[in-house]
Amino acid sequence: MSFTRTTLPLTVALALALPGVAAADMPPGPSQPSTPTSGAPTHPSPSTSPTHNTEQNPTNVQTPTDELSDEEILMVMETINDTSAEHNRRAQKAAKNKRVKKFAEMRVKHAKGAKKRQTALHVRHKLKPKTGPTDVAYKASMTETYKDLDTATRGNEYDTTYIDDEVQALTNVLDTIDRRFMPNVDLPELRDELNTVRAQVDSDLKEAEAIRDALRALPAT
Repeated sequence: MSFTRTTLPLTVALALALPGVAAADMPPGPSQPSTPTSGAPTHPSPSTSPTHNTEQNPTNVQTPTDELSDEEILMVMETINDTSAEHNRRAQKAAKNKRVKKFAEMRVKHAKGAKKRQTALHVRHKLKPKTGPTDVAYKASMTETYKDLDTATRGNEYDTTYIDDEVQALTNVLDTIDRRFMPNVDLPELRDELNTVRAQVDSDLKEAEAIRDALRALPAT
């Protein structure tokens, strides 16, 4: 339960690497002292944050490295709540395993509760959720995470796919809170809310992982 990984185009990488190679191949001239060079480093590395993967669903969430305002954080949280509630409601209806259905019901309840608290918070402090690149990318990431449910066969395959997606989605939420929200949040009440959500998500993740192990132990049908 991913943002686009940033890589250098091949032509750019070659443009950076070739001058160094050419210099190494040419013998030094006796009357030409070496001079320091300037410009891009020989081995540039993209400034992207590591993300969590699962073997079932390699979807990652890559977020921009710019600062986020409290309004932007609230907007991403609203996206997380709405998307989680939507997909978990669907899974609640489609799942066959009783434990899986109960988990989906709990996830809907948690998403609705978080949205209610956060709505009250931004009304109380006159904060207006503000959309931006991080919010748009996160929404696309969550849609990508859950899309395999569209083709999963009802029964154990669907239930396992759904739980795998939830493990991925919840892991990404924890990563986003830790790496993006906590370093940028200003309002103390919003920080407290993020801590509340984090504790809930961490608990839900542990339950999802336990359910995943139980489903894998079931005999194939």
